[in-house]
Amino acid sequence: MEKLGWKITAIVFICLFVGLAALNVWAVSWALEDDAKINDCYYNICEEYPDAWYEAGVCSCYDYNEYGEAFVTKTKYNN
Repeated sequence: MEKLGWKITAIVFICLFVGLAALNVWAVSWALEDDAKINDCYYNICEEYPDAWYEAGVCSCYDYNEYGEAFVTKTKYNN
């Protein structure tokens, strides 16, 4: 039984390492996908407006009135 203990420990650590590596790959791909959506909102959808905001899958374009107050001019669901 003593000779089998290190093998079980090694298998558990290998499984944990593979799981952690997969989680890291998923997190990086999710972050890159979100950055691509933000860039699409700022540079493609709202290119003719001075300000934009992307949050929770919604891209909002803002313009300013003569008093300097921002107002929403265009909104698009970007999912």
